[in-house]
Amino acid sequence: MTTTHTFAVDIIIRRNKSDKEKALIYARITVDGEAKEISLKESIAVAEWDSKTETVIGKSLRVKSINNAISETRDGIKQKYRWMRAEEIEITAESIKQYYLGEAIPQKGKQLFDLLDYFSKIFGDKLKHGGFKNYKTTIAYIKAFANQQFNNQTVYLKQVDMQFATDLEFYIRNQPLKEFDPCLGNGVAKHIQRFKRIMNWAAEIKWVKINEIDHYKCPVKKTHRKKLTMQEVLQLESKHFQDENLNYVRDLFIFSCYTSFAYIDVMTLTEEDFEFTMDGKIWCLKYRVKSDELQRVLMLKTATRILNKYRNKETFQERNTIFPFLSNQYVNRCLHIIQNACEITTPMTFHVARHTFAKTVALKNGVPMETIQKIMGHTKITTTQIYADVDEEKIIDDFGKLEDRLDQKREQFRATQLRAI
Repeated sequence: MTTTHTFAVDIIIRRNKSDKEKALIYARITVDGEAKEISLKESIAVAEWDSKTETVIGKSLRVKSINNAISETRDGIKQKYRWMRAEEIEITAESIKQYYLGEAIPQKGKQLFDLLDYFSKIFGDKLKHGGFKNYKTTIAYIKAFANQQFNNQTVYLKQVDMQFATDLEFYIRNQPLKEFDPCLGNGVAKHIQRFKRIMNWAAEIKWVKINEIDHYKCPVKKTHRKKLTMQEVLQLESKHFQDENLNYVRDLFIFSCYTSFAYIDVMTLTEEDFEFTMDGKIWCLKYRVKSDELQRVLMLKTATRILNKYRNKETFQERNTIFPFLSNQYVNRCLHIIQNACEITTPMTFHVARHTFAKTVALKNGVPMETIQKIMGHTKITTTQIYADVDEEKIIDDFGKLEDRLDQKREQFRATQLRAI
């Protein structure tokens, strides 16, 4: 948008076609060489006009009234021009005329839905599949809220302020997109975070001057990640069910406990994801569906046993995947049954297996954080640290090892003293 203009307001007269001695007064608006005129609806004698001062000559009440109208018109047009600049409305001689006469529909700049659609167009291919899926949900919430709040009327970016963000947060908490799946806690905070990022991007591409909700606070609260103990994992390994589906879901869960694979990555494993070395080791090199980051997993014995159990079954070859497909919802329902049957207190979902790998299987058995990061396919080690929070059991284990080292040093010190004697 052009921000600098040549702008002028001149008061002129035009002679009456039927009576050349009479004239009508006009305000001429000129912007960048384009001129438009507004009639003041005032008629005077041509001889009364002073073209230098652009006023009517005389001191009568009628003359004073006309000159006041000229002054008010000139000032009114200039005020409208300044207002249009402040509101970033496109400035032309015609647009100033329409706004001054009240004939223009006020434009409030770019529209919110246009921004959301443009963001989806630009970042739909840029963002990883899992990340953009979350943005799609956030955008769906914003549109649903805006349609309800503004009664399906056009919403402009200038209307997105702290009050808008406050009401949006309340809407997400109380009116979920899916009635059976409410969005609470950190889920709400994540939606607000993504909306703020979209608005920051709008400021970067000059759709808005500033992001009015940049300082809106809806912080993500730190949560304790659920995981199973090693005793509970071993208990699952030894449990057998009459229902083969439960046995299969148990195997999938244990497989994830020893590999860190998420549900969708287990479901999409193929023979091509595995490498077999000469020394008998099996590597799984799998790009995560969510982030497209590579996971490098050296298969442990238990995971290898489960892999070999299912990889050669002919009934599963139709999908060209190692494990037969079950929906995530069905798997989690089965895990709830397994949890109760094994009297496990930790609520079991498939993602708990990934947490269990990071905390119980790897970290507590001395695997370095950097190695866990590579295995789990995290781009930042801070993400891995969220999974591997330290609890009392870990402190006890670490201090037990510390005590052993201190005892060794004491023995070495005593031995040195005895040799000196």
